[in-house]
Amino acid sequence: MRLERFFGPEAQARVTAAVRDAEARTTGQIVPVVVERSARYPEARWMAAVLLAALATAVAEVSRTGLTAAELPFLQAAAAALGWLLALLPPVERLLAGRHAMDEETRERALRAFHDHGLHRTEQGTGVLVFASLLEHRAHVIGDHGIHARMGDAEWQRAVDLLVQGIAQGDPARGFCDSIAAVGAKLAEHFPRAGAGARNELPDALRKSKE
Repeated sequence: MRLERFFGPEAQARVTAAVRDAEARTTGQIVPVVVERSARYPEARWMAAVLLAALATAVAEVSRTGLTAAELPFLQAAAAALGWLLALLPPVERLLAGRHAMDEETRERALRAFHDHGLHRTEQGTGVLVFASLLEHRAHVIGDHGIHARMGDAEWQRAVDLLVQGIAQGDPARGFCDSIAAVGAKLAEHFPRAGAGARNELPDALRKSKE
């Protein structure tokens, strides 16, 4: 799953415009971040290799193929290699990595992005991260202390759902735009922009990373 496939210049421009439109009504500072994956999940490939090797062994035993004891390891090795390759397919990798592991890895990666992109350094604690990890189909919206104290996790859930929906439907750029619009609407309720002089503390452009 390549970032360039979903986030070419036109898609990036749409996301940047969505941030500008949202921030025009609020003092909140929205930063969109997308990563191709949050972790490598090597255990998924090992699991696939072991499972297919075991399956090949069982089939050979049941079907009585006539394999000798010397030939069986070659069949097992071939099956393990096939399993390893199959686990490189995103749906298979997600299945074998497991929901809990993906939840933990994407949450940790989102928190790292929050600090890497300076969202904890705004003057009034009004930074908001809109984060998506494409492989895992996971999203997080994280507000700094000044905003989170007023809004809490529940206020972000609709924005998270919109972003995940866009990823699942193969249009993560649209998911970002919808999510940012929802975040902006909530921020405008709690942190409206009083005038034209408010400073834009963080760049509006989408940040991309392989991991």
